[in-house]
Amino acid sequence: MLRELVLIAAIAAPLGAAAADAMGGSGGVTILEGQALVYRGAGRLHAAEGLALAPGDIVETAAAAFMQIELPDRSVAQLGPDTRALLEAAAGARGAAAPRLLYLLRGWAKVRQPTAEPGKPGGLEVRTALAELPAAPGTVVLHAQPAALALFVETGPVRVAERGAGAAAAPLALRDGQLWQRKAGARGELMGGGAMGALLQDMPRPFRDSLPLRAERWREQGVVAKPAPDFDYGDVEPWLKAEPALRRPLVQRWKAKAREPAFRAALVSNLASHPEWDPVLFPEKYLPRHAPAVAGSR
Repeated sequence: MLRELVLIAAIAAPLGAAAADAMGGSGGVTILEGQALVYRGAGRLHAAEGLALAPGDIVETAAAAFMQIELPDRSVAQLGPDTRALLEAAAGARGAAAPRLLYLLRGWAKVRQPTAEPGKPGGLEVRTALAELPAAPGTVVLHAQPAALALFVETGPVRVAERGAGAAAAPLALRDGQLWQRKAGARGELMGGGAMGALLQDMPRPFRDSLPLRAERWREQGVVAKPAPDFDYGDVEPWLKAEPALRRPLVQRWKAKAREPAFRAALVSNLASHPEWDPVLFPEKYLPRHAPAVAGSR
């Protein structure tokens, strides 16, 4: 299938922006091979080609899966197998043309951003636990692991700012063809040929192709995704134990899950990892206390 898509790239590309806009301000899924899930609200859906995405959607691909997401400004995020990512409005962003945030919690992502049209900002800010990249034209490949990150610049330049403990104070400018890696608690470093060869060998095969924009295919169609089975604590544990800025919005989104006995029990036993759930689990601790009676009052 992917080879056929490459052949029609030149035809499909001019139509991509308008169709992606029709799919919604956060874009949508335009290529899907294998299985993937979209966590939305307190439920989840089976991902499908043509499905519009909403701010706050969490996407999870299965082993051997591949997904392409297109945004209204023709920015593209490709997700490899066994990948967890969140698509959200960037801080302070308003409107469909504003930047979007792609948070890569785990797995593979290839992000391609075109040169912005005058007066039409947009793009994807990319963030992981160890680094962030502002929205800017270029193409990058990222591989995020629990305590390590690899970043390959296919086309740049790209500015990367380190995050978390041990981070460098100033952003680093990376050029075409450079590979940068960072481990938790240490500063990032440029890597040589051996590491480059290993990354290219492990990289998902579709990342090596230039795939077309396909949002136009669903311009006149509304794709309704099929509901997926309810999720349990183990399914979303990595998000519940992620950095605070990611965890806090999940309290309201998944508050109803705290009424499920198994989910509640897991929340309680892991409360030290997500203390923001304490008021939901034990609301009696947060009731206003009565003022003490004044001596001699009736």
